[in-house]
Amino acid sequence: MKLPKPPDNVKVHPNVWRTIREIAILDEGKAMRILQRISALGLDLLPVSGECKSESIKNLSRKGISVKRLKCLDILDYRIFYAYRKSGNICVYCVVPRNDDTYDENSWHYQIVKLLYTRWKECQ
Repeated sequence: MKLPKPPDNVKVHPNVWRTIREIAILDEGKAMRILQRISALGLDLLPVSGECKSESIKNLSRKGISVKRLKCLDILDYRIFYAYRKSGNICVYCVVPRNDDTYDENSWHYQIVKLLYTRWKECQ
């Protein structure tokens, strides 16, 4: 499956591309919908509708890390973690399956998000 390129202002971390390819093995349609939602962030960085909801992650905000979690009905099994940077870039840090540790601040993906937020040079 060839993944289409999102808008220029949407920067997607290589790990996200890997995750989308893995999802596509099981469900190509869902992988494409995730990519569509990521691409749509380039036009509407704070979607709030009946289909999608973007929320700030409060426990990261308290640490000065302004990251959002996108939840959409058509990709309900997954969450997209991203941030809007002063440069105008939307930085997509990870896509994670929704499970018991999705909202746990000690989970692996929260640690990845914190690290990428401060150190991913291509997305400052």
